[in-house]
Amino acid sequence: MSVDIIKFELLNKNVLSILWSDSHLSYILTKDLRNSCPCATCRTAKKGFKKSLPILPSESYNIINSERVGKYALQFKWEDGHRTGIFSYVLLKKLCTCIECQN
Repeated sequence: MSVDIIKFELLNKNVLSILWSDSHLSYILTKDLRNSCPCATCRTAKKGFKKSLPILPSESYNIINSERVGKYALQFKWEDGHRTGIFSYVLLKKLCTCIECQN
């Protein structure tokens, strides 16, 4: 059984909330979201020489726009202009900070 997103919204500049079709409510820190960006550029930077350096300035964690990608993902535009990461619902569920999801 697949789970879909009913509603998602920024509660403030630091927290994204997602209401899932199974009635679960996820809260994801925008910093965790950006640090988990699945795009090729971010994945390469994490594996390469930049992994030990703080590569993202504070504005990199501010979401300025978001949209659905089909029925499987969300995409965010960040204040620093980054926008290539496509966050699958599976990844978003893994980023939930609630106790139920952390177990």
